Amino acid sequence: MAKPFDPRKVLKHIANPLLREFFTRRGELGDVPWDELTEHKIEPIFEAWQKLPEAAQLEVQVLLRDIHELADHRGVAALVEMVREECPERAEEFAAQIGEADKAMWVYLNVPTLLEEAAVFARADALAAGRYWEKRNGLPKRALTANKAMTDGLATALTEFYGPLQMRGRFCKVAHYPRSGGAEYFFAYLDDYPGKHVVFHDDGQPTMEAGRYAFENVFVYNSGEGTMELYAPGGRQVRVPLEAAFCKAVLQIDVDAAAPLRPSYRLDHLLQTDYPLAADPNDLVAEARITMLRLAPIGSGGSVEIKADIKGPPNDIYRKIERWLSEKHLSRDSTQVLKATFRLTFRHDGPGRAPTMTFSVGVPSSCDLKSWPDEQREVGERCLKLWKVAGHE
Repeated sequence: MAKPFDPRKVLKHIANPLLREFFTRRGELGDVPWDELTEHKIEPIFEAWQKLPEAAQLEVQVLLRDIHELADHRGVAALVEMVREECPERAEEFAAQIGEADKAMWVYLNVPTLLEEAAVFARADALAAGRYWEKRNGLPKRALTANKAMTDGLATALTEFYGPLQMRGRFCKVAHYPRSGGAEYFFAYLDDYPGKHVVFHDDGQPTMEAGRYAFENVFVYNSGEGTMELYAPGGRQVRVPLEAAFCKAVLQIDVDAAAPLRPSYRLDHLLQTDYPLAADPNDLVAEARITMLRLAPIGSGGSVEIKADIKGPPNDIYRKIERWLSEKHLSRDSTQVLKATFRLTFRHDGPGRAPTMTFSVGVPSSCDLKSWPDEQREVGERCLKLWKVAGHE
């Protein structure tokens, strides 16, 4: 789901020198008194933008929307990954940009080809945190060389599935993006059911027009792990044949319905009172704490999320758990942990707040660490092994 978009707020979150460079390159807003503007005073900029011809206004708005979508932890993580991969010599310039929107605008001004690809990965990371993202393991571990025959074969398989079953998806375009860490992303765009939509034309009059919008599937194959992940709404009756179609078209293998994932994580031991969260000294972690545990009585279909006071003591979560167990007359042995959220605070000697990192793990095999840049992701993975959440037999 797209984030609410307010162009004034987006402008406020972009440093004035970056805005000035952007509009100067476009040959616009020359009358704005840039040297007199304090940071975040954007009304003169906003008003001047609104006086531009409509086509120019829309061009700027499209770019601001893209920056807005990338101005969060997922978007910045994708931008970091792209910059380090494609132009590592400019990584320090990128890191010097203070805000998330500043980083996105800097990429647009300096390496614009990376912005679109970063947006694609950020969207995939957002989908991975949602309901319809599924994973299977036990696949062959083999390097892929994606080509047009492979993507066309996958597109054909998808149209053959969706057309007869759902009467949509007659046309399909598959785009392939390799990602650092060995993940191969395949984005499939298919035509959706036709519908009518209100459209405004240049005369300002609304018109009802019929058209076919697109829906998407996302496939991710990780050669190092022998896993594939899939985003496709529709439940098992959609997921199983799409997994088979992908494996046949891309891996050239036939697969049956996936067996349950082998457990990758365990969390029940975190219920141990004041469980120690040690960290590698080289990772410069000043504090590690659990900020949320999702608990369920064994054999129950329900669950509850216990959240810690982020301003409280590091083990605040355990005080709240003890109260909940007491109220429900439950023991720790009769309770299981379904999900945990961790927060790392790093040592910081300079000005401003200490940097932090938040990530979640769910049993059996869910973890959102992949949305962080490699350096932070590796810190999180080391912590999970030290905490005996991951890496067990």
